[in-house]
Amino acid sequence: MAADFPDHPFWDFSLRVYGSDGVPAACLVLQERYEIDVNVLLYCCWLGASGRGALDGGEIARVCETVAEWHRDVVRGVRAVRQRLKGGLGAAPLELSEPLRRRIAKIEVDLEHVEQLMLAGSLVREADAGRGEADRLADALDNCGAFFAAAGIAPDAADAAETAAILGPAFAGLPAASVAAAARARLVA
Repeated sequence: MAADFPDHPFWDFSLRVYGSDGVPAACLVLQERYEIDVNVLLYCCWLGASGRGALDGGEIARVCETVAEWHRDVVRGVRAVRQRLKGGLGAAPLELSEPLRRRIAKIEVDLEHVEQLMLAGSLVREADAGRGEADRLADALDNCGAFFAAAGIAPDAADAAETAAILGPAFAGLPAASVAAAARARLVA
């Protein structure tokens, strides 16, 4: 039985961006390197890309706090079980454990969906439809930078490249080289 969630443009954004070439790999690199919550990173990107502006330090802290327990105790817990089952586990026959792992993967997506709805409700801002694409990109990168700072991360050039890979599909009207240059300029000290 599939979960029935309310529509939200943040979820739609995440599906579109995450479904783009290179984005899942970039998200995984940052997640594994820093144990960051990719949902918060995507939320930072969406806020900027949708014209909702840049977050200040207090806002990023509130956003992170809103989902911290859910992400830590629920999403990561289920993810750990799914990852543990990959390729089989001990004496459990693979033909029995693999279908369970696939079902757990679907549940994990639903848990991420709930987290994204929690994020979307954590900060309500109207979109500024007149905000130009370059300004929206700057806001998205500033949001990512604030998130990295809150997590104690000083992004390097490789992190900026991964962030640019994530943001590229959200800013398809800008050349990829421009997105990458902006990411280096705004994220790397």
